[in-house]
Amino acid sequence: MRVVVLGDIGQPVYHVGDEAMTHAVVDELRARGVTDIVLLSRDPEQSTRIFGTESVKTLEFPWPPHRRERYLREIKAILAGDMSALPAEDQVHALIETMKGCDGVVIAGGGNMTSPYGWLLYERAAVGAIANALGKPLVISGQTLGPVLTGPDYDTVVELFRSATLTSVREQTSWELMRNADVPAGLTLDDASFFEVDHALPAALELDQVTYKPQPGRPFLVATFAPGTGAMDRDAFNQRIAEVLDRIADAGKLDVVMIAHMSHPGQADIDIETHQDIRRRMNTENVMVCGQLSAEESASLTMQAEIVVASRYHPIVFALSAGVPCLGIAVDYYGEVRIGGALANWGLGHTMRSLRHLAAPEFDAFVDQFLASNNDIRSYLKELSPAQGEFQREWWDAVVETLKGSRPEAPVLVSPEPAFLELASDEHPAVAQLTANNELHIGHQSVELYGLTHLLEDTRGSLGAMEAVRDGLRDELNQVTGALAAKESEGHQLRIERDYLQEKLQLLESSLLVRACRKLRLLPR
Repeated sequence: MRVVVLGDIGQPVYHVGDEAMTHAVVDELRARGVTDIVLLSRDPEQSTRIFGTESVKTLEFPWPPHRRERYLREIKAILAGDMSALPAEDQVHALIETMKGCDGVVIAGGGNMTSPYGWLLYERAAVGAIANALGKPLVISGQTLGPVLTGPDYDTVVELFRSATLTSVREQTSWELMRNADVPAGLTLDDASFFEVDHALPAALELDQVTYKPQPGRPFLVATFAPGTGAMDRDAFNQRIAEVLDRIADAGKLDVVMIAHMSHPGQADIDIETHQDIRRRMNTENVMVCGQLSAEESASLTMQAEIVVASRYHPIVFALSAGVPCLGIAVDYYGEVRIGGALANWGLGHTMRSLRHLAAPEFDAFVDQFLASNNDIRSYLKELSPAQGEFQREWWDAVVETLKGSRPEAPVLVSPEPAFLELASDEHPAVAQLTANNELHIGHQSVELYGLTHLLEDTRGSLGAMEAVRDGLRDELNQVTGALAAKESEGHQLRIERDYLQEKLQLLESSLLVRACRKLRLLPR
């Protein structure tokens, strides 16, 4: 069986989470006998080296909303038989040919089905449309939907999920979004939960292998922070995080290991730059800022940690499935949906903290209380892990059954009852909802403004092109008018010469000599 897998891989920026989810899909398929796998990638050569599979170029959609919407319509027109909708050399034709030779399609998990990353959403919608047109089973695994979805993007998500044979989302918020749209969907853990990291690291992957080597008897804390700090000033956020990490490290006598989940390999930017700034603000001496590690090594170190503190999503995923207590800090509502959703799947959603908590003086007391519960949380996660792992294995079984032609029902995870309620926030739910509504409103306005700005640019470009055509036509008209005027002038001169010659001819015809010649029949009459 030949299966096409779409993950957000092969990007110029290495992203641990996206790579890990694709690794997980490949590993789970192989474990169930599916070995003929074709990855869709921005950089097929790199992905083939990393994953050891065949890889081909994926579709690259334009970023502005109206352009990606138009391109998806054009692709659907091609699939409906209108071959004039796109040029013969368009990228979609090669992908259609690739997918014709497959038996099924899997869209790996992720948080890219949202309007701010709409070009990735539409890439997935196009792959789904091709699979549907070709009659191939389509599986969509472990997605976050939204929370920002403009009208056209919402419709695109709903259509994509309705067209799939088997689907799952990875948090309650996304599941309710599909349920409200009357679209059946499963609810599972993130694809990279229980990610196996014991296989060899890809030697051909050129990353910044400045790493931490765990030592027996030396517990360590893993920290991962993105540059984004939401509504909080970046300096204030990084300073507050430095204080929190100092507090945790000092209390537990822990090394601090900062693991980047996104950067351009070799450039020490994005997460690495953020970590360097946080380290400069810390008082703890045993702090290591790692370079950009592979997904496998990042997950392995995270799973060995004593505690994890992160504003990124996948350190939380790795930690939970390995039984490691984790403090998830969301800097915006997108983060609250994802990090809070991942924690809620393990009965710990109420332990997530947002900027509203981080900026409050009471946060230090919460950190102390969290540390005091550390061993109990670890025991709780270890006890829950076998059932969670078995549930996720059942999901992957259903995926392969679907690819083989069956139609199993998508499983729905029953989240555990909230545990360690003493760690719940005392924030009134209405305040959190108000903040979420405000962020969603701002997010929608931002996307729509972005779209309108580019639509205006395109309109101006079209007007400019029309003006250039108009000026060209005007120049041609002037040239024709000039040529006609010249011809008219030339014709007028010819008429004068004709009249003159006719007058001379008449004079000659009436002359005495011509009349005499005709009488003598020397000239024809």
